[in-house]
Amino acid sequence: MNDPSALLGLVVLGPLALVLVTGVLPERWLPPVGLAGAAGTSAAALVLAAHVGRSGPVGHDLAGWGPPLGIVLRADGLSALFLALTALVGAGVTVYAASDRAATGDHPRFWPLWFAVWAGLDAVYVAGDLFNTYVALEVVGLAAVGLVALGGGPAWGPALRYLFVAVLGSTLLLVAVALVYAQAGTLELLAAGERLASSGWDSRWAAVLVVVALGLKAALVPMHAWLPPAHGSAPTAVSAVLSALVVKAAFFVLVRMWFWVLGPEPVLAVVLGLLGALAVLWGGVLALAQRHLKQVVAYSTVAQMGYLFLLFPLTSAAAGDPEVLRAAWGGTAALVVGHGFAKASLFLSAGTLKSVYGTDSLSELARVVRPLPSVVMGMGVAAVTLAGLPPSLGFAGKWQLVVASVGSGQWGWAAVPIGGGLLSAAYLLKPLTVMLREPQDRARPLPESRSASLRVRYAPLLLALVPLVLGLAGPALPDLATTGGPPGGGP
Repeated sequence: MNDPSALLGLVVLGPLALVLVTGVLPERWLPPVGLAGAAGTSAAALVLAAHVGRSGPVGHDLAGWGPPLGIVLRADGLSALFLALTALVGAGVTVYAASDRAATGDHPRFWPLWFAVWAGLDAVYVAGDLFNTYVALEVVGLAAVGLVALGGGPAWGPALRYLFVAVLGSTLLLVAVALVYAQAGTLELLAAGERLASSGWDSRWAAVLVVVALGLKAALVPMHAWLPPAHGSAPTAVSAVLSALVVKAAFFVLVRMWFWVLGPEPVLAVVLGLLGALAVLWGGVLALAQRHLKQVVAYSTVAQMGYLFLLFPLTSAAAGDPEVLRAAWGGTAALVVGHGFAKASLFLSAGTLKSVYGTDSLSELARVVRPLPSVVMGMGVAAVTLAGLPPSLGFAGKWQLVVASVGSGQWGWAAVPIGGGLLSAAYLLKPLTVMLREPQDRARPLPESRSASLRVRYAPLLLALVPLVLGLAGPALPDLATTGGPPGGGP
C-alpha cells in the first residue's frame, strides 16, 4: 500500500463495520462473514505492524484536521506489537468460534460484541490522544461485559461485578485525564507529556489515579477478584479473548500514560513492582488450589499479568542505561506476546475438553481413557511458554527481566521470574498430569458427550506453537517494541 497511514483508520473502521454487519445478518451467515472480516482486519493490522517495524512510526490526522480539533491516529512500535498480537490471536479465536457454536455461548450476539471488542482494542493502540484512548477503552470494557453475560445464568453475577469494576476504573481514569487536561491544556499524548515535563507539575496524584483505575481493569492484585469468576464462567471463545487480549489493553494504556504523559514516579514504580510480584505469587498459589481446569487457567492470568508490572521499577532503576532499558522493554514485550498466545490456547483447550467430556473438573477428567491428543499437546506447549522454558518467548522474556534486574543492581526483582516460573510449572503440570496418567477408575471411564471438529481440536495447538517459533526470532520483538519509544523511557 502506497499510503500506510490509511491502514490506521482501516484497523479500527474495519471491525466497526463488522459490528453493524453481523448485528443484522441472518444467523447462518455470521460464521463465514466473521471469518472473512477477521482475515481482512488481521491482514491490515499485520501490514501496518510490518511497516512500522521497517520504517518507523506512522501518523494520520483524520479528515486532515490535526489537534486540538481533529482526531490523531498514531502507531509506533508498541502499538504495532499489540496490533499484531490482537490480529493473530483474534484470527485464531474467530476460526475456533466459527467452528463451534457452543464456544460463543450459542448466541448470535457474540459476533457484533466480539468485533466491538476488536475495534476498541485497535483504537486503543492507535489513538494519539487521551480522550479517544479513554473512549476506546470504554468500548472494550462494555463489550467485554456483554460477552461474559453470554455464558448464561451462572455468568450474570460475574458479568455484573465486571461491569461495576469497569465503571469504577473508568471514573477514576476520567478524573486523571481531566487533571492532565487542566494542567497541560491538551489531550494529545506527545504534546501533553512535553507540556507537563516543562511545567514541573507534580503528577503523583494523577499517577495514583491512573494506577488504581487501570490496575482494576488489568486485575492487578489486590484488585483481581472480579477476573477469575468472569473468565471462568464465560463461553470458551470469550474467555480466550478476555485473558489473551482485553486485560492487556489496560496495561497498554498504563504504559502510555506512565512513560509518554505523566513521567515515571520512582516510589510508585516500586509499589507497582511489589504488587506485580505479589500477583505472581498469590495468583499462582490460588491456581494451584483450583479443582476445575478453567479456574486454573483463569487464576494463572492473575499470576502471569504480574510479570508485566516489573517494567516500571526496572526502567526506573535503569538510570538511563540503554542495555538495562532494552532488556526491560524486550522482556516485557516477549511476555506480552507469549502470554497472549499461550492463554488463548489454554482457554480453548479447556473449553474443548469441557465441551467434549461435559466437565472441566480435574477429578472427572482423570477418568478419561484417551484424551484428545492434539488438545493435550496444545496445553503442554502452552505450559512451556508460561513456565518460561526454552526456546519459548516465556523463557526469553523472563531471562531479559533477570538481565535487567541484575544490570540495574536490583537483584531482588530477579527472584520474581525465577520463582514464578517454578510456581507456574507446578500449577500447569497438575492438569497435564491428570490428563496423561492412567485413569483412576477404568471401570467408569468418562465418555465423549459430543465430538469436536478438526479445527476445534487443532486451533489450541497452533496458537501454542507461535511463542515457540517467535522465541527463536532473537531481537525482533525488542526492536519493534522500542521503535519510536517513549521520551527518556526506552533505549
